[in-house]
Amino acid sequence: MEKQKVELFFIPSPLMGHAGQALELARLLVNRFHHLSITVLVMELPGDPVGTSYIHSISDDDNDRIKFIHFPPMDPDLFTEYPTVGFRVEAVIEAHRPIIRELVAGQFQGSQDQAPRLSALVVDLFCTPMIDVGKEFGVPTYVFFPSNAAFLGIILYIQTLHDEHGQDISELANSSTELMIPSYAAAVPPSVLPHHLLDKSQITRFNRYTRRYREAKGIILNTFQELETHALLSYDDNTPPVYTVGPLLKPEKPTQNSDVLQWLEGQPKSSVLLLCFGSKGYFNREQVKEIAIAVEKSEYRFIWSLRRPPTEDIKNLPGEYTDYNEVLPDGFLERTADKGKVVGWVPQTELLANMAVGGFISHCGWNSVLESLWYGVPIATWPMYAEQQLNAFQLVKELGLAVEISLDYSQLSKDQSLVSAADIEKGIREVMDTNSEVRSKVMEMKAKGRMALEEGGSSSACLRCLVDDLIS
Repeated sequence: MEKQKVELFFIPSPLMGHAGQALELARLLVNRFHHLSITVLVMELPGDPVGTSYIHSISDDDNDRIKFIHFPPMDPDLFTEYPTVGFRVEAVIEAHRPIIRELVAGQFQGSQDQAPRLSALVVDLFCTPMIDVGKEFGVPTYVFFPSNAAFLGIILYIQTLHDEHGQDISELANSSTELMIPSYAAAVPPSVLPHHLLDKSQITRFNRYTRRYREAKGIILNTFQELETHALLSYDDNTPPVYTVGPLLKPEKPTQNSDVLQWLEGQPKSSVLLLCFGSKGYFNREQVKEIAIAVEKSEYRFIWSLRRPPTEDIKNLPGEYTDYNEVLPDGFLERTADKGKVVGWVPQTELLANMAVGGFISHCGWNSVLESLWYGVPIATWPMYAEQQLNAFQLVKELGLAVEISLDYSQLSKDQSLVSAADIEKGIREVMDTNSEVRSKVMEMKAKGRMALEEGGSSSACLRCLVDDLIS
């Protein structure tokens, strides 16, 4: 008997990593389940040309069961009052709610006999206002959580502490006592709590999101059971069903740095260090010099994605240098010309996939963590923002899947001290060690992650349960 055709609306937030993961989930679903069709509703973040360009580049899909609706860009001047990227994203999403409501309403108007029924909304973790749209029309909403199970656990725990016990985790910011948090197997030092979990205005915002997650029909996580066994068993009874469907790697935009890839092709296996800090990662001049000294002293081959700090015209988001000499030590580029490349934006996934890359200094964004595990490239941790400090802590102290350069570096901290060239060089040597225990564990997890997505694997089984639930 032919299965009933089902339509899903995907609503990712206008952030590069979030939109990329959501699209990869959409592709996985329509490729595995031929009775599903998906419409992706695409918002743009004003003042983010890199993210907008990326989202457009990955929206060309030749699968006729994935459609895209691109909303027109909004005037950046409407969002100048918002102090951070997070608050700006929230405002952009709220501004799109009436438009998305009209699109959902249109699914229930006129004759729909031949059309697939709108079965569910799948919304990004920041798009929780759309839960109300779903409720209005009796359409269940699932939250797609592109971060990991442990971080979902901590924000659920913080919201419970606040709402049921009147406790505010921001008061623990300067505590010397390690915290016992259910989703982490190791005690968590307050120094690795992200800035937005210690700032009262930000934690109020996250508590608001988390309360909405509990109203969802389910939470879809980009992780796999073998990686985060402890965290997945830690949720309380008020948490909706959780579906682990990862590892999903965000699609790469078409390559623009082909000279970097060509250079990489001529390098020996596992000989090149990749330094890349995400779409929002940047350093001041003094820290850049410490990195350069460490890279040069280590004598390893390298590719370094070096971005310019934000300026007034691109608030909160880094840009590109026109001349790297203005920030690098005198003569660095000449002395290392045969050893490495200093570049701007790089196709990170393609680089990690290349056999020549043997180590990765990373900001520990969850996309980057999953990519490193997928390709078996160990990480040296250098978190910068969002939940990355917790990711770094989990990788190093709990899972043994990374080496430490820093666990608590914060791009947002005015008091952030320099990471010394000596500490960076030590991390480089550890992550490039081809015989290390960390590298061995990363290779084991690589195999487990790939098996999770195979027929009969843990994520494949969760995906089937999710689809059964979507159409029930």
